[in-house]
Amino acid sequence: MTTHPSEAETTGPTSGSTGGRQGGPSASVDFSALPPVEDGGSLQAELWLAWGALRAGAGEAFIGVATALSIVGVVVGVALLDAVLAVMTGFEVDLRDKILGANAHVVVMHYQHDLRPDDDLLAKAEAVEGVTHAAPFTYAEMMIRSRWGTSGIILKGLDPARAGDVTDVRDQLERGLDGVLETDEARRIAFSALAGPVEPVFGDGEALPGIFLGDELADQLQVGPGDPVQVINPLGDGKKGLLGMPTPTFRNLRVAGIFHSGMFEYDTKWTYVAVPEAQDFLDMDGRVSGLELRVDDIDDVERIARDVEKALGYPHYARHWRNMNQSLFEALALEKIVMGMILGMVVVVAGLLIVSNLFMLVITRRKEIAVLKALGAGHGTILRVFVFVGAFIGLTGTVVGTGLGLVLCEVIRRVEYDLGTDVYYVTTLPVVVEPTPVVVTAIGALAVCFAATLYPAMRAAGLHPVDGLREE
Repeated sequence: MTTHPSEAETTGPTSGSTGGRQGGPSASVDFSALPPVEDGGSLQAELWLAWGALRAGAGEAFIGVATALSIVGVVVGVALLDAVLAVMTGFEVDLRDKILGANAHVVVMHYQHDLRPDDDLLAKAEAVEGVTHAAPFTYAEMMIRSRWGTSGIILKGLDPARAGDVTDVRDQLERGLDGVLETDEARRIAFSALAGPVEPVFGDGEALPGIFLGDELADQLQVGPGDPVQVINPLGDGKKGLLGMPTPTFRNLRVAGIFHSGMFEYDTKWTYVAVPEAQDFLDMDGRVSGLELRVDDIDDVERIARDVEKALGYPHYARHWRNMNQSLFEALALEKIVMGMILGMVVVVAGLLIVSNLFMLVITRRKEIAVLKALGAGHGTILRVFVFVGAFIGLTGTVVGTGLGLVLCEVIRRVEYDLGTDVYYVTTLPVVVEPTPVVVTAIGALAVCFAATLYPAMRAAGLHPVDGLREE
């Protein structure tokens, strides 16, 4: 039920009555501007008082400036935090995708020696729930040279019939023996060329086993598809030379394709040959370094790795992408937390501005607070009024800051700011907006703003009416 002051209450003393002092002028007070009072609570009146406290009166422009600065501080802090966390999440996601593109989700190896990739072993691995494809691989560190350069490399042996379904190497091919690869079918044909001898594209020469190079490595060696290169194994075949040192072995190969992974380390170091060629060069007697597995859910990789170990049995063991890159991803997570804490200080500074703003409001509104308390306003009413003032500042700054941060992330994503691949492992500044960091940032900003209002609000609620009216 809504009640309004009666007619008698809305008119002051008559013309024959005196004012506050005897002989003073008559006065008339109009309470019609006050909002109606709802039965059962005073929340609407408290919100009305809080909104009135935020509006600067005559000669109080500094209060409006302080309120605006408080809101701007929250806006800047929230927007910067959202943008920086989106960029750091982008780096993490981009790095994870590139690592999983060049490497398998799960790797199976043997505790004692290399393993023999028979069909039964591959079938057991693929039968595990969650495993979609399996392929054998070999791994060794080598050197490579051409007529124009030399570099250290990782020589990885792949099964052209299976590896394309386990890693993204086939999809990363950019150039083959027939030129630029623009379709998936052209990439499949170029990838299958790794299994056979590669003929020279220009000039005379013999057919040689094929090898895939990263685009950065190909630029260093100044070679392209069809050009010959020489791979050097510094440890050789295990035989000792005259001085007891290993005798290096050599293998002439021909570039069958150029790939681009987008990660500088892989594009400068990783090379791929067919598994039989690597086995023959490394004298592995038909064995391989291990099996690579692809799973359907990378977040369930720990459970899948345990099931693979149970299916294959001892002495086989499985490692997944998380524990193979654990230190790297832990460092990225720690970096994100630290950066979030550092940039969160901007929101804390905005909270201090809210504290100072509320203290100024308490000082300038001492008389109004005293009058309200003299009229019966309780401790909780005054406390809530000033909490609402700070909550308005925090809510406005958080909402505007979140919107501005999302707009900033979209601008960065569209601009595609170029990064030097010799310094960073990505070519452009990545941005990935995830709901969780945005929500956590907004909740954190609101919590800081709410905490900033408590002490000034309690000081205002504890003001005695006599102290507020003493100077009047």
